[in-house]
Amino acid sequence: MVFSRLFGRKSSLDQVRAAVRDNRWADALRIGETIDPQGLAAAEQAELERLVTESGDCLARLNLEEGEAFRRAGDEAKGREHLELALMQARDGQLRQRIEETLGKESAAVLPAAPAFASAHCGSGGCGGGAGLAPAAVDLEDLDEETRFELTLSSYPAELAQRYQAIDPEFRKAFLAAHEGHDAEAVELYALVAEEARDDLFFFERGSLLARCGDFSGARRDLNLALQMNSAHEQALEALITQELSQGGFDEAKKQALRGLETGTARAFCLGRLAFIHAREGDAEQALGFARQALQAGRPELDVLLLAASLHERRGELGEAEALLSATGGGGCKGGSSAYLGEFWLRHGRHLDKALDAFNQAARQEPDNPRWALRIGETYLARGWKKEGQALIEQALAHPDLPLELKESGRKLISLT
Repeated sequence: MVFSRLFGRKSSLDQVRAAVRDNRWADALRIGETIDPQGLAAAEQAELERLVTESGDCLARLNLEEGEAFRRAGDEAKGREHLELALMQARDGQLRQRIEETLGKESAAVLPAAPAFASAHCGSGGCGGGAGLAPAAVDLEDLDEETRFELTLSSYPAELAQRYQAIDPEFRKAFLAAHEGHDAEAVELYALVAEEARDDLFFFERGSLLARCGDFSGARRDLNLALQMNSAHEQALEALITQELSQGGFDEAKKQALRGLETGTARAFCLGRLAFIHAREGDAEQALGFARQALQAGRPELDVLLLAASLHERRGELGEAEALLSATGGGGCKGGSSAYLGEFWLRHGRHLDKALDAFNQAARQEPDNPRWALRIGETYLARGWKKEGQALIEQALAHPDLPLELKESGRKLISLT
C-alpha cells in the first residue's frame, strides 16, 4: 500500500486516480461516488466512469472471494454478508451474474443494483463519452457503520483487515471518521481512545492522519511507536519512510529502509526507496542495483520500474530499458503501448507510428495536459511533418502548465525548424 493520502489535499478526481493506483478500491469508490460529473469535462467524466467501475468490480471480486471462503469454512452468515456487499459493488454484468448465482436468486433479487453510468462503456457498446454518471443507487453515507467499516477494510491486505475486526469501538469511530474525510473530528475521536486500546494499529492510523493534517512531528512519533510495538508492520514502515522522504529526511528514510531489509519488512518497498535515495545522491550503480532487486522482490511499482529503465538507458542498455517500459502497458479501451514507451521510442527514433498512437491515447485520457501536444508535435517533426509539428509545439509552449524543462526542449525544437 502506498500512502499518497499522507500528503496535501488534491482535487477529488486526483484522489480517485491515486486511490486506484494504490489499489485502495474502497477509497476510490467512496470518493468517486461523491463527485458531481456535471462539473467535469467530457474526458474527465469518461475517466471517472472507468475508475469507479474498476474500483467497484475489484471490491466486488474481493468480497466474492471472501464470501466463498467463509461459506467453505461453514460461516454462512459471514459469507452472505460479503456476497451481498459484492453485489452492491459490482458493475460488470457477468460478474453480477456470478455473484447472484453464488448468493442465490431469492436473496439477490432484493438487493439494489450498483450505480449505472449513462455514458457508453467499454464492451459491446464500445468506448465513448456521455452525459456523465447517473445518481448512485447506494449512498455510502446512509449505510450502517458495520457496512462502511467492511467497505473501508476491503482495500487493506486480508491479514491486516482481520486484525481490525477486533479493535476498540472508540477506535473504530475515529478510524471511520478519518477514512471518510472528517479529519478534525477524527483527531478528536482518537484522543478519546483508551490507553489500553492503543496498539500498533492505532498509532499507524493516527500517525497517517496526523501526517495528512500537517503534524509531521506527531506523525513521526506515532509511526515510530507503531513500529516499536510491531516491527513487522509493513504499512507503518512504508508510511514513515514516505513521510521522511516528503520532508527531505533522506538519511532517516535510508536508515528506516535498511532496518526494513534487516527485519524482512516491506522488502520491495524499502529496496525501491533506497534506489531513489541513491539516485538522488548520484550513485547510479547502487541505485540500479536496488531498483533491480525491488523489481524482483514483488509486484513492480511504476516509479521504480521507470527509474530502472532510465538508469539502463543512461548506460546505453537500450534493450533492457525498452523491455522494462514495455511492462508499463497502455491505457484506454484498446490497450496499446504506454506513453512512457512512446517517449523512449521518440528519443531514439524508433517505431514512430506506435509512439504517435501512444501519445494520442494519452491526450485522449488527459486532454488538458500540454505534455502530449508537445510529444505529438515532436513526433510530427520526426516524421517530417514540419508545419503541423511546429503548430502543436507552439500550442504546448503557450500552455501555462507545461513544465519548465519541457518548455526548454520545445523552444529548442522550434529554433531548429
